[in-house]
Order: sequence, then C-alpha cells, then structure tokens
Amino acid sequence: MPKTTTPTAIAAVRDARAAAAAAEVVALQMVVEWAVEYRVDNSLVDDLTFGIDGVILGGVGCPLIDEFAAYDLAAVLGMSSDSGCTYIAKTLELRYRLRRIWEQVVALKVPVWKAFVVCERTLNLSYDAARYADQMLAPTLHSCSFAQIERTVAQAIDLYDPEEAEKRRKKAADDRDFQVHLNQRNHPTDGTVDVTGTLSVEDALDLEAAVKQGAQTLGDLGCEESLGARRSMAVGEMARTQMSLDLDTSGAGSAGGRGVVIYAHIDADSPHVSIDNIGGGDVLIEQLKDWCQTAGTTVTINPVIDLNQEISTSAYVPTAKLVEQVRLRDQNCVFPNCTRRAEHCDLDHRVPFNKNNPEAGGKTTTSNLSLLCRKHHRAKTFSTWQYDSPQPGVYDWTSPSGARFRVTRGRRHGRMPITTPLDDPPEP
Repeated sequence: MPKTTTPTAIAAVRDARAAAAAAEVVALQMVVEWAVEYRVDNSLVDDLTFGIDGVILGGVGCPLIDEFAAYDLAAVLGMSSDSGCTYIAKTLELRYRLRRIWEQVVALKVPVWKAFVVCERTLNLSYDAARYADQMLAPTLHSCSFAQIERTVAQAIDLYDPEEAEKRRKKAADDRDFQVHLNQRNHPTDGTVDVTGTLSVEDALDLEAAVKQGAQTLGDLGCEESLGARRSMAVGEMARTQMSLDLDTSGAGSAGGRGVVIYAHIDADSPHVSIDNIGGGDVLIEQLKDWCQTAGTTVTINPVIDLNQEISTSAYVPTAKLVEQVRLRDQNCVFPNCTRRAEHCDLDHRVPFNKNNPEAGGKTTTSNLSLLCRKHHRAKTFSTWQYDSPQPGVYDWTSPSGARFRVTRGRRHGRMPITTPLDDPPEP
C-alpha cells in the first residue's frame, strides 16, 4: 500500500500555494508603484526625444512609462524586454482599466493568471468596452471558463467598439504567417525542427491536398516510413522542386533543388558536428551526410573564419568579412534575455565611433563590435544602459538602476544566449 500523505504535509502545500499567490499580488502592487515613479508626463508626449520616450503599456487610460526604465524592470524580473513590457502592460491594464477585477485579485479571490487572460483581450479595446467587460466579468471571473471570457469580450466589442471588430477581422488576415523554427530545435542532435503557420482556409485546403498527395506518392514508390514522416518528407520535396506550385513569373524558370551553406565545426573525438548558421546546436555527422547527399542538393563550402581573430577597418562601416565574423560569434542580440537572431540585429560599436575624429573614438574591430537588435541598440545609445566585454562572446551589462547582468552563450541547446544576474563585480 502506498504511504498516505499526512494532513500536515497537505496543509504545508496549501499554505505554500497561498503564500505564493499573495507574493504574486504584492509584486503587481510594486509594479504599479514603480510605474508611478517612471511615469512620463503627457505634456512631454508631443516633444519626446530619445532617452525619455514614453511607451503606452496598457490600453487608453493607462499611464505612459519611460521606455528604457521598462527594459530595466524586465531584466530584473528575468524576462526579455518584450515579455517584461507585456507583463507591465497587463498589470497597468488591470489596475487602471479593469478596476473591479483588480479588487478581486488584491483580495485573492481571482488568481493573477486568470485576470491576465482578460487583460490580454482588452488591451486594444476602447475605455468603454474594457469597462463593460470589467463590470460583467468581475463578479464571476473566479469560475468563468475561457469561452465565457471570450463571449463577454466579443459582446463588449460589438456594443462599444465596432471599429475594433473590423480591425480584428483585418488583423487576422494580416497575421497570416509561416515560420520554420530553426532556432528552436526539438533536440540538439536529432536533425528536426518545428514548423508552424496560420493560413487562409483556401490556402490550407490546397496545402493539405498537396501534402496528402506527396505522402501517398512516396508510399507508392516504396517508402516505408510512417504516414507522418512521409507527410513531412513531402513538404521537403515541395520546397525543393515546387511540385505543387509554379510561381516563377520571370520567365527564367527554376532549376529547383536545395542549396546548403554550412559553417561546421568538427571535433575528432565527437560523433557530432557543431552547426552555426541553421539555428545552432549539434547534429550527427551522418545527418549532415544525408543533407549533402540528397538529390538536387548544391553544397557551398565557405572558408573557415577564425572567430577569435581581430579583424579591423579604419572605416565606420565594417567589412563583409568582419560582419560575418561578428554574426557567427554572437548569433543573437547580446542584451540581457534577448534572443533575436543575427539577421534582425545591428552591429553596435561598444565604444562609440567618432566620425569626426576616428582616432579619438572606438575602432571598427572584432572586439568592439557586438550584435544588438534595433530596440536594444537604441537603449544602449540613448539611455544609461552600458556594457563591457571582458572576453570574446561575454558581455557584462549595467542597467539604469544599477542592476548588473552577464550574457554568455551556451555550448549546446542551440547555443542560445544565457543571462545571469551579477551580484558582485566580475573578476577583471
């Protein structure tokens, strides 16, 4: 017979959960107090300059917040700037526009996560529509299902915000997307990635028909893989040969086939190859051989770039080789908790380049260049965010509030950046 949990243990679990819920509410209240301190006066909105930009976090009626202070709080919370701003936005939405639900949360009658579900759906609504949703949901939110929340918000939109209803319809069409998640590998060595997309109904029907036909054809030709595997293989064949569509309008035609450009680092003692330019991580050498031996594949071998070599130029704009070296070294934005890929980043001169007197400023060199996405490039340039690089690929950041973080890159798991709070100054 399994041992029965004692009432004392159950009570301890219950008390721990209650304490965690109370602490979460206290955190929300502290964020509201923080927002008051870093609020940007509305009188400044028409004449904002870089460094004091007020960002609207929450719906109409919520205060404007200092943009770079928001990044500071996000880093302290252990979140990316985007995730932190979203957390702040939902907190302000709850406090300033959903006041009845806020009271229920503070009284510990509604969990924070459930209140945030409502916030996510009211952020873009008019003040009257949000107030209606607040009034209708607050008394029963503790027991509401997601469907009930959705229906109530939809009713609020119909009654008070018909323009938002039309905007949402158009947004759904604009938000159609298709993503191949090269930087989110299922497993470091299995050679597969996830693919997600949102299509119009007619495109989805055509895609399903093409994939189904491709999987059936592979089966008829003797492929013994599972149906799911054959469906995924069919998509790959479509990508290489455009077997279902011919969208070439140039008249030049298309030879089809796969082009492979790989930066591979081979360890003689390991069965794996470290790959830099397809999302990072390691694959088995056999997997790399399969890629290169697939019919129709064109393999491009680039000269090896030494990531530790100091490359420099006297100009402000780096050379193509220097750009490639820095992107291969950093791979992502090096700001705390940011994971934006190199293709979405600028090259930042850590010590600013002086265009009027190049000898007096920072150099355009390997050690003085780093990847920063546009948002965090602005934060570093126009606020008191600052960073040093004690060694290649390691970045020590100091926020406007004095919080310190070290950003490094993990050896495996896609080599995604790792952010670690620094309690003490790093070793020189």
